[in-house]
Amino acid sequence: MLAKSQRRLGRNAKVLIATEPFWSIPMSWIFFYRPIFLSAIIGLTALEIGFLITIFNCSLIVFPLLGGYMADRFGRKRVFMLFDSACWLSSSAIWIISRNIWHALLAYIIEGCASIVYSVWECLLVEDTEPRFRSFIYGSISAIFTVGSLTTPVAGFIIGTYGLDAGCRMLFTLALCSFIIMYIVRQIYLREPEIGRKLMGDESFSGLRGYINSLLLAKKDRAILTMLLINIMIGFYNSSSAYISLYLINERGLGLSEEAASIFPSSVSIVSLIMAIIVVPKLRSRGGYIKTLISGYCLGSLAMLLFISSPSRSLPMALLSGLMLGVYSSVAFSVSRTFLANQIDIVDGRARAKILSIAVSLSSLINMPTPTVVGYLFSIDPKLPFLAFLGTFITSMILLISLFLPLKHLRIIGQRK
Repeated sequence: MLAKSQRRLGRNAKVLIATEPFWSIPMSWIFFYRPIFLSAIIGLTALEIGFLITIFNCSLIVFPLLGGYMADRFGRKRVFMLFDSACWLSSSAIWIISRNIWHALLAYIIEGCASIVYSVWECLLVEDTEPRFRSFIYGSISAIFTVGSLTTPVAGFIIGTYGLDAGCRMLFTLALCSFIIMYIVRQIYLREPEIGRKLMGDESFSGLRGYINSLLLAKKDRAILTMLLINIMIGFYNSSSAYISLYLINERGLGLSEEAASIFPSSVSIVSLIMAIIVVPKLRSRGGYIKTLISGYCLGSLAMLLFISSPSRSLPMALLSGLMLGVYSSVAFSVSRTFLANQIDIVDGRARAKILSIAVSLSSLINMPTPTVVGYLFSIDPKLPFLAFLGTFITSMILLISLFLPLKHLRIIGQRK
């Protein structure tokens, strides 16, 4: 089944999946160690780190909307390659030489500008592939990022050998070199999708009118509206998940060493990789997507409870919570994005770039103060952010159940007939 799915992927999907390791592997290391680098080397407090992430989230309010417009107006590939390469290459260079909060702020702002391509990347990823094979695409992307997380102990070895300062700067340099290779390959092999060429001359989905039409289409579909709400709560967790690594090493948290803490992402990744390779590619139906999402949020909730109740320096408990969090991490990205992408096709595929842009901007707008608030909660008690995460997971689970029950009811009626 996996081999058949791979053969049915579109050209752009194959290129993006093949080059994804050049981004996902080094960035999974950086995402884990960067908060520690900012805290221990740059000397920032948890509140200041939260402020930087909030600034980053502010840029995510406007730039994705601009990206949705530019993709339909000038073409997906052109917009994607220009802004993605310029932003990530320059921000990586800044991280290499960063010495104070102002360098970090500039790097975060530039990375925020890269959000112009968030929806554009996703359009290129799925638009030339049939809906029933898209779960394989998102599962592959998730698996690749998971492999990067599994290799986090390699980054931990670099940090342990060269020290946190020199080690982190080596990670930033490795990322920069990896990005250069990735962009060269993508520039050569990516192609403009057929729907992208058509939309460049379609006035009904251009400019502000395109966003209004897309919102009206989304309003008619309950599943899209539900996924937009859940996406906001995913954003709440993702925008503050950096505090997990801080909680692992904080004396008021689990109090683990930096080397021991680097094992945690591997525990998350083991389950996430299994889900991405075995479970996600086999999902085909709407009911299958929703049931898998409900299971993921249920286990994610249990992981948060375990985080809160774990005794200090308990690595086994941390790893157990990581295993359960791995299921959530996999489905929150791969399954939810597949579900949303396919629902957009049911309504009108031309609205994809706009709806995906709206999803990013809406989540960023509502979650703009989240990292600062979570940082403040963390400074009061490191367990408080995880109580907040637990609340969002439970709310998402309730919304998903509300989507699943009507499907179950219709199935029962059909069986009786």
